[in-house]
Amino acid sequence: MTTRERVPYDDLRGYLKLLEENGLLKRITAEVDLEGELGAIAYRSLVREGPGLFFENIKDYPGMPLVANIMYTEPQLALALNGDPDWANLRDIIHEGMQNRTATNVVPTGPVKDVKIMGEDVDLDLLPTPRWHEEDGGRYIGTTAGFVTRDPQTGNLNMGQYRSMIIDKNTTTVEIMGDWAVGATPPAASNYGGVGDRNGATHVLENEAKGLPTPCAIVLGMDPLLTLSCGTAVPHDENGHGEYEAAGSWAGRPVDLVKCETSDLMVPANAEIVLEGEVVPYERVNDGPHGESTGFYNQYTSTFMVKIKAITHRKDPISFGLICGRIEDYPRPLMRSNTLLDVLIAKSGLTNIKEVFFPDAGRSGFLIIRAQITSPEQPKQIIDAAYEHMRYRWVIVVDEDCNVRDWNDVLWRIVSSVVPDRDMYRGREYVFRVPGPGAVEFIPPTYGMAFDATYPFKEYEHPRPGVAQPSMKMMEHVAGRWKELGLS
Repeated sequence: MTTRERVPYDDLRGYLKLLEENGLLKRITAEVDLEGELGAIAYRSLVREGPGLFFENIKDYPGMPLVANIMYTEPQLALALNGDPDWANLRDIIHEGMQNRTATNVVPTGPVKDVKIMGEDVDLDLLPTPRWHEEDGGRYIGTTAGFVTRDPQTGNLNMGQYRSMIIDKNTTTVEIMGDWAVGATPPAASNYGGVGDRNGATHVLENEAKGLPTPCAIVLGMDPLLTLSCGTAVPHDENGHGEYEAAGSWAGRPVDLVKCETSDLMVPANAEIVLEGEVVPYERVNDGPHGESTGFYNQYTSTFMVKIKAITHRKDPISFGLICGRIEDYPRPLMRSNTLLDVLIAKSGLTNIKEVFFPDAGRSGFLIIRAQITSPEQPKQIIDAAYEHMRYRWVIVVDEDCNVRDWNDVLWRIVSSVVPDRDMYRGREYVFRVPGPGAVEFIPPTYGMAFDATYPFKEYEHPRPGVAQPSMKMMEHVAGRWKELGLS
C-alpha cells in the first residue's frame, strides 16, 4: 500500500473545484453546439495550453454540462497528482504507483447509483455526446471513458481506454486495437504495450470462442487518476491488482468500487455515469471515420459491438471527453515513459537509464532515451533493449544532461555527436501504417532507425567535456525562485 499523502479530492467534481480555485478552469456560459463546434473550441484552447473548459450551456442539453482539457498541462497534472509542477516529480509519482498498488474498497452503493435507467428505457441520446471532429462518422461517447471487462481466465478486472461511437439508442462500438474478424486468435499478452498483460480484446475473443458475450461497463466522468490509469498499459501484479489499484496509490486512498446492476463487474462508485452492457459475440460493426491521435482520420470496418442494458448516473451528471489529435487532453508521453523505464532497465541490465520520453507529435513511435553513458557499448545496448521491447520507428539515445523535452537540445546532440556511418542503426522490422480518411492502409515491411547521439568519447583518450550550460540542478533551483524574482 502506498504511503503518499491523500489527494485533496475524491472524484471528478472535487478535482474540477480544485482546478477552478487555482485559476485552471474556465466556465463557458455561451451556448455551444455538439456538432463539431465544441470539439473545435477544445482543440483551439488545447494547442494554446489554455485552461480546462467547463461547458455549461450545450445546445439541446440544458443542465447537462461537459468538461474537456483538464489533464494536459503541467500545473493541471500537478494538482491531480498532488505533486510539484515539474515533469520529473510527476514521473516519480507515477512510477511509485506502478510499483506499489493500493487495494480497492468495495462499498454497497455510491453517487453513481443516484439514477438508474434500465432495459427499454435506455437511450444514449439522453447524454450530451459531441461529434468531436466535423468529419467524424458519429458521436463518440468513449474518448476518456474507462472500458471495464473481466479476464475469463484469471478473473482480474481490466479497465482500458478505447474509443466508442454511438450507433443507436442502446448500441455502441468499442474499438480495441483495430479490426477483429470473427474467430480471430486473441492477441498474445506480450503484443500489447510490451507489459505482458491481457486486455479487453483478449477477453472478448476468448469469450466469443465459447459463444459467450462479454459483460462490460463504460465509465464516464471518472476522477483524473482513474482516467490516467485506464489510458496506459498498467500490468497486473501478482495479486491481480491493475488500473484501479494504481490509481489508488497515486491518490493516497483506496478507490471505492460498487457492483454493476446487470453483471458482477465492479465500477468506481464516485463516477458520473456508467453504461452497463455486453459485447455481442460474432457481431462486427463499422467505426468511424474518427480523428485520431495519428493526426489523421481513420476508420475500422470490423469492430466489436456493445449492447447497453443499463445506465446509472449521478444527479446532474457531468460528462468528460476529449478531442483526439496530435496533441490530446491526456499525458500519454508521461504515462508511456513510466511503463517503459523499468522494462528498458530490466532488458538492458543498465541502471543508468535516467529517463524515456515520447514527444507528443511522435506518439508511441518516436522514443528518446536519456542515460548516463560510461562505456562505448552502452548506447547500442540500450537501443537493442528498446527494439526487443517494441518496434519503434525512431529511437534516439542522448547523454544524461540533455533536456529531452527541448527539441533544439535533442537536435544539437544529433548534429554534434552522430557520425552517420557509425552511430545510426537499423531497428526491428515492422509494418508501416499509413493512416488515411478511410480504412488504415499498409505498405510492405520496413525497419526502424536508431541514433546514438551521445558524446563520441570512444574516439578519444580524454573524458567527455561538460556541456556549456547551467546544470539541471541549478536550473531547478532558479525555477523555484522564479516568482520570488518577479519573473513569469
